[in-house]
Amino acid sequence: MDLEALAKAAVAVLVPVGTLIGVGSRRSRLRHEIRENLTLVKELEQDDVIREHSLATAWLQGKITVDVAKLAGRSLGTPKKPIPWGSIVVTGLIGAAFGLWTWYLARDGFVWYVTFPGVASALMLISIMGQLTGRELPPGSSDLPEGATPVRTDTAAEQIASSIALAASSGLDGRFAEGGQVWVCYQFLTSMREGRYEEGLTFADHDWALCRVQSWLWNNRDSFGADLGELDSLAASLANHHEPTEAWAGFVETETNQFVTTWEPLDPDRYGAASHRRRIARDYDLVILAPVGSSGGYFVTSATAVPNALIFVVHRESDAWLVSNHVGMAPPTPGWPPVWWATQDPSIEALDD
Repeated sequence: MDLEALAKAAVAVLVPVGTLIGVGSRRSRLRHEIRENLTLVKELEQDDVIREHSLATAWLQGKITVDVAKLAGRSLGTPKKPIPWGSIVVTGLIGAAFGLWTWYLARDGFVWYVTFPGVASALMLISIMGQLTGRELPPGSSDLPEGATPVRTDTAAEQIASSIALAASSGLDGRFAEGGQVWVCYQFLTSMREGRYEEGLTFADHDWALCRVQSWLWNNRDSFGADLGELDSLAASLANHHEPTEAWAGFVETETNQFVTTWEPLDPDRYGAASHRRRIARDYDLVILAPVGSSGGYFVTSATAVPNALIFVVHRESDAWLVSNHVGMAPPTPGWPPVWWATQDPSIEALDD
């Protein structure tokens, strides 16, 4: 009997079995830990002080979420650059060639010039090691305003825990839900940038639509005349009934081109809303959408200029929030020309003193 063959066969069988047992035991321990933590969450929620004055429950729920993701086989590691296998193969072949040359030169004994191919071979090996290590991608935060601290952390596990804590701390309130102030701004922005102007009108209030019509008519007085009474009648007909049809089609075409040109480069998924509600009057709120880039969000501890932010005034009508202004910080005022409460408005600047 060949003992060596038997030993190899035993190793071939026992190693995979041992691996399976190890994996199985880890998964079993993880399930047990999740069950224990769920029980602990229920107990913590029964304590009024912990529930109302700390995030202990939220952080434990974040850990449970991470553990469930691990149990489901989801990757939670830091994002890494892909391994450049083509470059590694080429580098390996070159290194092997230099190594073979080194051996050939030193086969009968060491000679001083053998160091050149030897060093080249070693450098190729170091290059391969460099390509296999240090591939972690740092979180992108270069697109944040000065003084901002990104919310996103280095690891996906910490990101999940932070999200759970944010939700538990009421950072996500009804403003983000369907029909809320932030929700309607995102719907309005998405519709307008994609050229669906008439759909976007459903997310704006009547005064916004009327003022847009008035702005268009005022800028086209050469075509529609300068009689304010006639302009009033035409503006009301366009805003309320979308008639005359030909004039309405021209208005929609002009507006669509303007919004698409201005907003199409924006990616709504890379914008975030300010966490605190900003009320400016009864039934009027201010919503700020700021670019967060790849940071997933950020916070500031002092007054910070936020470049490229979008500011919306939203108005509540019959328990529904609608966009009232997209360029100023107050509801627009209908008139000839309408007032948008924005600086450098060409129509306002062209008025006589």
